[in-house]
Amino acid sequence: MSFEELDRYISALGDAEDIDHIIRVLQKQVKRLGFEKMAYWLRWHKQEAKEPIILSTYPQKFLDHYVANDFQCHDMVGRFSNEKNTPFKWSDISKELTITRMQKVLFDDSSSVGLRSGGSIPIHGPHSMKATLSVASNISEKEFDDLFNYHRHELHLLAAYAHEKIASLGMSEVEKQFRLSSRETEILKWVARGKTYWEISTILSIQEDTVKKHMNNIFVRLGVSNSRHAISKGIVYGLILP
Repeated sequence: MSFEELDRYISALGDAEDIDHIIRVLQKQVKRLGFEKMAYWLRWHKQEAKEPIILSTYPQKFLDHYVANDFQCHDMVGRFSNEKNTPFKWSDISKELTITRMQKVLFDDSSSVGLRSGGSIPIHGPHSMKATLSVASNISEKEFDDLFNYHRHELHLLAAYAHEKIASLGMSEVEKQFRLSSRETEILKWVARGKTYWEISTILSIQEDTVKKHMNNIFVRLGVSNSRHAISKGIVYGLILP
């Protein structure tokens, strides 16, 4: 990537007004480097049994399968990312960590949907935020490793600038743009903790339909269409804490 291309990328990020726009700008550059799929994800603290927040071009069926089978508790990419500061290939993980049966199942399931080989870029900060940008392709491990090694520094730059932009959205005029009532904030927090609408209605002593109405209002206020995206925006905009 030339300095001119990097400047254009940074400028495009600067013009982005929401997370979806940022991800599209990032995806365009990742694809230009030769990587078919990508995922940017925020991870919960180890002690919190919550679903991960994923913004990706991975197949939706795989993401649903990932969450339904609680693979986030077995995913070595997240653990490895916590311990690293520089880009790494997924093939590096088994060289340092013991792969369990469930982790092998995850790798096999990933390969079956076109995520045969991959690599990740750990992202730390600002404001103690942690995230990972992963890229993947349906090519052999050797081909991918060569491609990733060649572009790893560019990917590191792309990830850092995109993450910085996402984080900065939470420091602008977010409260004016995305203001939630105290009840809506409370409900979104419980949704982020993995509670169902029925469980939240029991906890808050309100009707389940009332919870659904509040969530619909949250979707409208945040400009999203599903709970996962609402949680993601809530976190990066500082409306709720991970």
